[in-house]
Amino acid sequence: MNWNSTRRMFDWYSFALGILFVIAGLMTFFNPASSLLAIVVMFGIVALVAGIYQVWFHDDVRRLLGRAPIWLLVSGIIDIVIGAFLILHLGIGMRILPYFFAVWFIFDSLAGLITASLLRTFDKNYFWISVILDIVGIILGFLLLFKPVVSALTLATLVSLYLLVYGAYHIMRAF
Repeated sequence: MNWNSTRRMFDWYSFALGILFVIAGLMTFFNPASSLLAIVVMFGIVALVAGIYQVWFHDDVRRLLGRAPIWLLVSGIIDIVIGAFLILHLGIGMRILPYFFAVWFIFDSLAGLITASLLRTFDKNYFWISVILDIVGIILGFLLLFKPVVSALTLATLVSLYLLVYGAYHIMRAF
């Protein structure tokens, strides 16, 4: 069964996740000098929620299409592990946050590119939006990875922009 032949209901979970991402993005954007500890906790929670959503979405895709890419499930599990680590090890999380975000952006964006073909069967606009956002995520991830000092200084702005765009994407996907 493909998504074109299935009447889609409003996706409250995707909508709530999108709102959470937008709120996190706005908080980071308007308070760039805020405590790094608060950013670690906030993104730990966001990573946990995003991971849970990806695991759920993997199951939903499998039910609707009869197949689902393993990368979606692996990405969700890794997000859950990253979120739990950030929350449980705040001191370490504060020191390695730029690297965590770099790896997280790169991995999630690569997983999104790999699974983007599923969106093409649903809607070509969603497919292209997903591809563009995933490419932006990869670029931001490499910027964070290769310039950790600069990324530590600009982390709040980069992360807020990514979260705002990713939140808007999830809100749009809910409809």
